[in-house]
Amino acid sequence: MKQQTGAEMKQKTCRVIINADDFGQTESCTKAIYEAFESDLITDTTMVANGDAMELAFALASQMQGRVGVHLNLTEGTALTPEIQQNPKFVSHGRFTDYFKGRGTYFLHLSKKDRQDLYTELTAQVDRLMDEGIEISHVDSHHHIHCNWMLAPIIFRVCREHSIYRIRCHKNVAGRFRLWNGLYARLYRFRLRWSGFRFPDHFESIRMYEKPLAGISEMMVHPDYNPDGLLIDRQKKEHLPDGQIIAQGQDLESLVRKHSGNAQKIKYDLL
Repeated sequence: MKQQTGAEMKQKTCRVIINADDFGQTESCTKAIYEAFESDLITDTTMVANGDAMELAFALASQMQGRVGVHLNLTEGTALTPEIQQNPKFVSHGRFTDYFKGRGTYFLHLSKKDRQDLYTELTAQVDRLMDEGIEISHVDSHHHIHCNWMLAPIIFRVCREHSIYRIRCHKNVAGRFRLWNGLYARLYRFRLRWSGFRFPDHFESIRMYEKPLAGISEMMVHPDYNPDGLLIDRQKKEHLPDGQIIAQGQDLESLVRKHSGNAQKIKYDLL
């Protein structure tokens, strides 16, 4: 009988990273992410640098060192740098436009000025976290902008200059994609590997996993509280006429138990 090699055994082992996006975005989700961390429901989180609850996030992050990455953001909230604030393609009235929200810009040309403005803004976002003592473990992004083909070289440069070499891959869980998306996921993974980055074998929202897959699976969650105070994985927000925002979603603990199973949980910096 042929004996399995160490590499083969490692590949068949199911391990999961459960990453909570949007740390610092709002007070509600920031508190929810910290509760999820304290309850061992998540392994890591990624922090936005332009959120409305940054001071709270910085205070809580001191208890989560080694588990906090950066959630790069060019699609929501206030831009940090004056250079990009003067670029109407990306910012209007001080706030990011929807330019990078969809996949329609994945291959659109960026001028030299555009690239410089984006580089300056993304650098400022990483620097803001590091200046507060955050030891950045990995990178992902709001609305998955880091998977944009034209933005990728800028993001890779910012990461290298800050010695960050772990990054989220493109969504690639079997059954999720049509042919084109599957091909793009493979091509983007090749680009990450060729550029010297480390990344999970699989990535998707936790709800898309029927079970943990062989290798390392990153499961994305968005902890928040519903109107009854239940800790949930937020799926959508409802904006009320009085300005309140109500989060809706499924019970986070049940989701983690159902989709991660008995797989070993690891933190991102073990990649």
